[in-house]
Amino acid sequence: MDERVIAVGGTRILHREVGSGTPLLCLHGFPQTGHAWRAVGERLADRFRVLMPDVPGFGGSDALRIADASEVARLLAGYLDALDVSQAVVLGHDWGGAFALRFSLDRPERVSHLVLTNTAFRELSPLHSWYIGLFNIPVLPELAFRAAGDRVISFFLRNGTAGGHREVFDGEPMSIYQAAYREPERVTSVLAFYRTVTRKAFKKQLSTRFGRGVVRSDVVPGAGPRRIEAPTLIVWGMKDRALPPKLLTGFRRDIPQAEIVELPDVGHYVPEEAPDELAEAIVGFVG
Repeated sequence: MDERVIAVGGTRILHREVGSGTPLLCLHGFPQTGHAWRAVGERLADRFRVLMPDVPGFGGSDALRIADASEVARLLAGYLDALDVSQAVVLGHDWGGAFALRFSLDRPERVSHLVLTNTAFRELSPLHSWYIGLFNIPVLPELAFRAAGDRVISFFLRNGTAGGHREVFDGEPMSIYQAAYREPERVTSVLAFYRTVTRKAFKKQLSTRFGRGVVRSDVVPGAGPRRIEAPTLIVWGMKDRALPPKLLTGFRRDIPQAEIVELPDVGHYVPEEAPDELAEAIVGFVG
């Protein structure tokens, strides 16, 4: 695996790459890094040039001054330029899915296919995504990470995984993710995305049926004048506690061309819980 740092517009991005063929840009979520795609990359390396960066603002890449999805999309475009990639299949999970959607809206000519796994889209459930409210509290989350950072990371990974798959985070993966978020500036950088992107949506909607309704979110602007035009595949872990299957309704409504694959015994972390199923779905979709 090629692993190095690439400078894009003054921001350093930790780059990983394996395989050759059609470029496949893989964007992870929190509390992970590009390491989340290692198993998928191994399975696709004979057909794809698998790019697995730490998303700007996360993990081993530089923290960002402005937590803005369009800024991440701009940096990702520069990252692909640095790798001489004009167009790619873009694969995103969790926050990585939100950034993949923004990238597809801002730079549609650079996305041949879009693949998403368990990604917030237009709606959030305050009951299921309760931690977002906590992350919006000033200072307290930083103090919690400082006092018990490793245990916080372990909590999210263990509790987001379906019961039969919790061993996927044993040993090295857990150590990698815990180490990636021990520095206070890394934690603050990630929390900034929760605060700037979700605060507006919660402020508007928390007054209506808290805990039972949904929050219309600007995480990804699928309802604007621009729409996702790329062929789209959604692979969803149906036992996700934070992003329940009912959120698929928004995808069916606003990205009608999307193909949806449901994984009944998989939780939130599809890339690590079900790498075989995800890789197979990608190959069948992209061709």
